[in-house]
Amino acid sequence: MVYCINPLCVQRHNPDETENCLACGNTLLINGRIRLLRPLSSLENQFTYTDVFEVEDTGTKLHPKCEIRVMKVLKWSDDTKIVELFQREAIILQILKHSGIPKSTKDDYFTFALNDKLLQLHCIVMQKFEGENLAEWVKNHGRITQRLSLDWLSQLINILDTVHRSGFFHRDIKPDNIIHQPDGKLALVDFGAGRQITRTYLAKVSTSGGTKTGLGSGHEITVVRTACYSPFEQIHGQAVPQSDFFALGRTFVYLLTAISLIEIKIDQKTGKLLWRQKAPHIDKSLADFIDDLMSLFPGQRPQSTQVILQRLQRLPLKSKINRVIKSKIFRFSLISLLVVLFISGYEGYRLLLSSYYFYEGSRHLDEPSVARKYYYLATIYNPKDVAAYSNLALACQQLYDIKCVNDNYEKVFKLQPNTWEARYGLGKFYDDQGKYDLAEEQYKLAIQYSNNQAMNAVSNLARIKNRQEKYSEAATLAIQGLSRTKNPEWQAGLYKNLGWARFKQQRYVEAEDYLQKSVKLDSERVDAYCLLAQTYEVVGNLNKAKIYWEVCLLSRSGLPEVQKWREQVLQRLLQKN
Repeated sequence: MVYCINPLCVQRHNPDETENCLACGNTLLINGRIRLLRPLSSLENQFTYTDVFEVEDTGTKLHPKCEIRVMKVLKWSDDTKIVELFQREAIILQILKHSGIPKSTKDDYFTFALNDKLLQLHCIVMQKFEGENLAEWVKNHGRITQRLSLDWLSQLINILDTVHRSGFFHRDIKPDNIIHQPDGKLALVDFGAGRQITRTYLAKVSTSGGTKTGLGSGHEITVVRTACYSPFEQIHGQAVPQSDFFALGRTFVYLLTAISLIEIKIDQKTGKLLWRQKAPHIDKSLADFIDDLMSLFPGQRPQSTQVILQRLQRLPLKSKINRVIKSKIFRFSLISLLVVLFISGYEGYRLLLSSYYFYEGSRHLDEPSVARKYYYLATIYNPKDVAAYSNLALACQQLYDIKCVNDNYEKVFKLQPNTWEARYGLGKFYDDQGKYDLAEEQYKLAIQYSNNQAMNAVSNLARIKNRQEKYSEAATLAIQGLSRTKNPEWQAGLYKNLGWARFKQQRYVEAEDYLQKSVKLDSERVDAYCLLAQTYEVVGNLNKAKIYWEVCLLSRSGLPEVQKWREQVLQRLLQKN
C-alpha cells in the first residue's frame, strides 16, 4: 500500500506500484524520490497541522540510497508562524549531530505543490528510530526502576546537552517524544517546538509579559505548551532553556509512577506535585533531584545540563549507601557488632555509637535540625571528636543558633586549635552575619593553619575587601589565590572577586574576562552574573546587560551584595516608569 500526500484527498491509500493517486491524480513519488508507506499519525485528525508518514526514500542522484525514513508534512501553509516553526525544525535537525536526534540534511527539506497548484506542502524527511515511545513503553511494561531511571536520565541529559550547547532548546519534552530503541538507547524526537537561544529571544522573554504572544514590548513569542509538562513561564510565552528541565522532571514522574500526571495532586501552597508516595521504590536523593528539575521558577532549577550531569554522577553512590543502610543485613551486622563491642568494653561501645550518630548526621545534611540532633549525640558518646563538634557547629549555622555555633567552635579550638576547616567555618559564620573584622581574622588563621592551601578562605577575604571598597587589596588576594589552586569551585570565586575589583577600578575589559571565566567554571554563581550585567551596562552593551540582569534577578542568592544590586536595578526601572 502507498499513500497520497494530498491532505484533501478522499481516498489516500493506493495499491503498490501505482504512479498517481487513483482518487485525486497527484503523483505518489514525491520530489522524485519518496513514497509514503504508512501514516504514523491519524489522517482523520483535522485539528493537527502536520501529517507524519513512514516513507521509502531512494535518495538523491548524488547520494542514491534506499532507506526507510520518516517524513513530516505541513498540511496548511497560510499561517506564517506555523511555517516558520516548521522551517526552524528543519534547520535544527540539520545542525544537531547526536545519535539520539533524528538525522536530516539540507536536501531533506523541500516544498511540494499539488496538481491544482492551490496548495503547497512543506516537507521534512528525517531518520526513523525503531522502537516505541516511552508512553507506549510504560503501558506495556509498567513503571521503571530506579536503576533504569538513572540510565535514561543520563542519556536524555546528554542529548539535551548537545541541543543546548548548539544554541537551541526543545520546548516539548514528554514521554510521547522520546523513543526507546531495541538496543536500549533513547532518542529525542519532534523538534517542531524547538527554539534558538539568542540574545534577541532572551531580550524578548525578559521584556514580555504574560500572554501567549508576550506583552509590553511589541515582541511576539510563539507559545508551545503540553498539558502537565509545560512550566508556568512557557505557558505564558516566556520559555527558557531551563523549561526543558521542568518537562524532563515531569516526564520522569510519569515514568516512575506509571500514573497520568493529571491524576496526581498538587500542593496548593508550594505548587509541587505530590508524587513521592506513588513511587516508593525511589530513593530520597533521586526524588529530591527530580523535584529540583520541576521547581516552580526557572532560577530555582539546575541552570545547565553540565550541572545536572555532575549531580547525576553522584546519585548512584547516594542510592547505594541508602540501600545498604536500609538492608536487613546491614542492620543485623550493626547490631551484632554493637553486641561484640559492648562485651569487649564499654568504651568501645561508646565510640561505636558516636561513629554511628556521626554517620547518621552526615546522611541528613540537607535537614539541619535532624543533623544537629545526631551530631550532638556523637559528641555525647565521644567528647573528643573534633569533627563532630565542627559539623554540629555547621548545622547550628544553618539553623541560625548563634550560641550553639560559638559553643561548639570553642570546643573544637580547645581540642585542636590549628584545624583550618573549623577556622574557615567560623569565618564564614561571621561573614554571613556581616561581622567582617571577625571573619577576616578567622580566614587568615585558616590560611595560616592550612599552609596556604585554603584558597576558599582567600576568595572570601577578597570578597570582604571588595565590600570594604579596598579593590587593590581584593585584586592582589584573588591573583595570589588563583596561582595556588586548581579547584574549579575556588577558582570561580577568585575570578569573580578579581572581576569585581577590576570593574570598580574601571578596567572593564579585564572585568568581563574574569567574570566570564567565573560563570564558565560555576554556572550557578549569581553574583558573577550580576557583576557582568553591570559591566555590560557601563560599556553600553545593553542587550547583554538585559540577559545577565535577568539571571541576576531570577536566580536564588542570599548574598547581601546581590540583594543590594537587585534593589538598585529595580529602583532604576521604577524611576523610568
